[in-house]
Amino acid sequence: MGALMSTASAPPALDTLLVTNISLPDALLDRLRGLFKHVLYYPDAKEIDPSDLRRATVLFGFPPLLSSRAEVPNLSFVQLTSAGADRALESPIWKDRSNRPRLASASGVHTGAIPQYVIATTLALFHKLQEQILIAQNEHRWATREEIAGDGSPLFIRELRGRTFGVLGYGHIGRESARLATAFGARIIAATSDGLPKKQEGFIVPGTGDPEGSLPETYYSTSSPTSLHRFLSQSDVLLLAAPLTPSTRHIISRSTLFHLKPSSILINIGRGGLVDTDALVEALDEGRIAGAALDVSEPEPLPQGHPLWGRRNVVVTPHLSGVTERYFDLATDILEANVVRARRGAKLLNEVDPARGY
Repeated sequence: MGALMSTASAPPALDTLLVTNISLPDALLDRLRGLFKHVLYYPDAKEIDPSDLRRATVLFGFPPLLSSRAEVPNLSFVQLTSAGADRALESPIWKDRSNRPRLASASGVHTGAIPQYVIATTLALFHKLQEQILIAQNEHRWATREEIAGDGSPLFIRELRGRTFGVLGYGHIGRESARLATAFGARIIAATSDGLPKKQEGFIVPGTGDPEGSLPETYYSTSSPTSLHRFLSQSDVLLLAAPLTPSTRHIISRSTLFHLKPSSILINIGRGGLVDTDALVEALDEGRIAGAALDVSEPEPLPQGHPLWGRRNVVVTPHLSGVTERYFDLATDILEANVVRARRGAKLLNEVDPARGY
């Protein structure tokens, strides 16, 4: 059962915060008490009292399934703690355009951790660390250069310098990954829905990303098959950092994988549904791409015995690339900024368009 905590008065328009489906330390709860007159805290959404849902003016965390506006008549906006909004948008409440609360994502909260994962796994695949670690851990022996190199040259390490780093989805994670890859000497190209450069918007951690959108040498459009194919054909590293929407589901399929180089690697930190998993397995089996790093998958979790497990050229991690120790501090920064904006009637940072899915 949620505990009611009261502090000094706040403007009546946004006076009651419902925190749900997340566990926060006392220090962050104290910070939230400074923003709201009432804080209702339910780490488990199954325990929410319906009367508290009706009282809430702001919801922070991950909302329960909301079927109608009558369940949350006073709700002004929902501040997600996830960067993606696809799961939250499964609630029927977002389909009523005339009478729905606003929704904001936590895009930007992963800007530190996930791009570092992208670079780490890229270098791991380029250095064939996966192969070396598997032999060391499982067979307890010193691997030879020949067995790590395989059928190719004994000089097997590929450098990121001079490679083309293709970013599909140029948001916060994509931009910071591009900035880090640039420091390694990579050439950057990007693919977005319209193929046009844009300034970075939403919540930005100072000193990160690509504020002006100037790092990509060329932008390509995912809405044009020809443009998308040109983008894919140049990418030595293909980073999937796009939101999952009807237009991006299985954007990496049998037909699009055909355009990648046999030496290319694929990194997916977006959503598992961006990739047709069966097509990816086929491409790996047939040597049509060199490797992959997957922090997300379809299905997720990846079931025991799945053909992606146990491959020397595939890194699979359990959707943990973004769990930075600063996660909820940064998410609270976004909430705090959006409370200020909402109270003055401004657009929210990271405000989601339910029709677009992001």
